[in-house]
Amino acid sequence: MSTGLESGLDQQKWFKVNKSERNKIKEQITSGLTANGSASEVELSEESDSSFTEARKPKMNNSQGPGDATSEEQDLQKQMDAMTEVLSNSDEVDQLILRNTGLTDELLKSLATALKRSPSEVTVINLNLNQIGPPGVNVLLDLLQAKPQIKELLLFGNQLGDLGVQALLSGLAELQDKTAALRGNSEPIHFSPVSVVIKELDLGGNGIGSDGLRVLATFMRYHSHLQYLGLAQTSCSDMEAWTVLFESLKVNTTLTHIILDESNLGDNGIKLFAEALRSNKTLRKVDLDNNGFGEVGGHYLLETLRSGGKCSLENLSLGGNYISTALMANIQQELESNRPAAL
Repeated sequence: MSTGLESGLDQQKWFKVNKSERNKIKEQITSGLTANGSASEVELSEESDSSFTEARKPKMNNSQGPGDATSEEQDLQKQMDAMTEVLSNSDEVDQLILRNTGLTDELLKSLATALKRSPSEVTVINLNLNQIGPPGVNVLLDLLQAKPQIKELLLFGNQLGDLGVQALLSGLAELQDKTAALRGNSEPIHFSPVSVVIKELDLGGNGIGSDGLRVLATFMRYHSHLQYLGLAQTSCSDMEAWTVLFESLKVNTTLTHIILDESNLGDNGIKLFAEALRSNKTLRKVDLDNNGFGEVGGHYLLETLRSGGKCSLENLSLGGNYISTALMANIQQELESNRPAAL
């Protein structure tokens, strides 16, 4: 894959992670778990994270011995083998849920091989809370090329970092541009190309820094078809990088829901985001919980909602910040005026 988005650094150019789940997971990581307290989820079903109310705990038991680790690996391999068999013989799998299982880049290769051969047309891939790093990105891109029906890719809480995010977004842009070019080609082709179009993407909790945010900004400005973007727990301290990302949202015309929970935006970051909301015409829902801002940031949001251009926002989650009850009531009133009247 070429890195078509890398140059963007120098140019101007509903499977979601539940908020209460993220908070509980953070508590469990910091407090440690017992062996009996861990739970993984390997499913071939239509369920999504939004339907769960209890946390699915990552395997963080540091006291386990080598034998325990080997046993867990063997159990996971058995689960993978069973899943591979199902994928090989079924054409009815539309959502693949493999979250919080300890999935590594190597195991991802086996999964992707089985999925590419499967007659099922999977549309949702949930790999939240695993151990996928930059080496796994090429595996995912190959999978998307083989299975362009995939529209949701959920990678919250993995280990992509800036390098992995840059590779993933560059690859997505290339795949999308390639299928668009095929459709617009004047030369006759002997097949109907299926567009690779990801509409829901969760990159939160992946240690994204300045470079990752800047690449994401270029993607959102020029290549994105995303309707949902998850960026929870993206604690980048570079406000210039956030500025570049929020500037891209001013011209983005597809995104309707963005999650920015627990990203330490503070009053300054909220000011930048509020300015973007004044120009954006498609965002309907925004999550800003636990971002450490107070009355100043809250007033920036209120002023945006009251602005003459009337931003499109209908739902705004602000829990865990330092906003007075009176200000929250004023914000809520403005949001209600944006919502369509009930029939």
